[in-house]
Amino acid sequence: MRDWVQRAASSTPMMRGTAVAGCALLASLVGIGQAHAWDMRVCSDPNRLPFSSESEPGFENRIADLLAEELGATVSYIWLPQTSDTTNDYLRTGECDVIMGVQDGDPGVISTLAYYRSPFVFLYRQDAGFEVNMFDDPDLQNLRIAVQPSESPAGDALFRRGLLGQIVAVFDYGLTPIIEAVENKDVDVAVLWGPAAGYFAPMQEDPLVVAPVTPEFEPPFIPMFVNITIGVRRGDEALRDDLDRAIASRWDDILAVLDEFNIPQLELPRPLLTLGTP
Repeated sequence: MRDWVQRAASSTPMMRGTAVAGCALLASLVGIGQAHAWDMRVCSDPNRLPFSSESEPGFENRIADLLAEELGATVSYIWLPQTSDTTNDYLRTGECDVIMGVQDGDPGVISTLAYYRSPFVFLYRQDAGFEVNMFDDPDLQNLRIAVQPSESPAGDALFRRGLLGQIVAVFDYGLTPIIEAVENKDVDVAVLWGPAAGYFAPMQEDPLVVAPVTPEFEPPFIPMFVNITIGVRRGDEALRDDLDRAIASRWDDILAVLDEFNIPQLELPRPLLTLGTP
């Protein structure tokens, strides 16, 4: 008998169900990966908090440690700025085994189960005098808006509502400049993906509001969130399956790390540990 991953069908990749084959008791008896420790090499950005950092662990580093512990592995890092070339130059060539924080459906890798789903958010000062959580809010007609990144479903939603003229700043690089623009009143509201906003907002001198975009889908069926997986080299389904089992086993621990870093989350179906069949 062996474990394998049963993947539930879904109408879209980002909304697929999750079911992980395995048996918790059997795994504990057999000791998946425990007989011989091995080195799980992770491509990671050395200066990209809250995600990863060489000087102090980001939440992706913490989650990688949890999964490696579950698999009886040690973690070593290939520190390099995350770019579009990372997959071709480092993962496919065997320099590293996994890339944390890969968007579900990335064509360059085979992906694990999604281990978190974070929404796009509105970010504004608590003393701003308005409350915004949807693109149809009339207040947006009169506000100075910042967007990150320049090409995103959130930016497209603003464009479709004729709000292009209200966008006064676009940020494609760096995680803190858009936060600082709101804090310094250079813009009235920012629209960005959740993790950086959730992590940095509580650190600002003046309180900032982080409001997830509602509803979760923009018509006709455009998600206002991103599902995040671990990217594995094509052809390495065995490692993908091991990581899926580890994600299911350490699900509560993963959620606890995300909460500790104040990462805005939308609920994902809990992966199920079930008895597998050959």
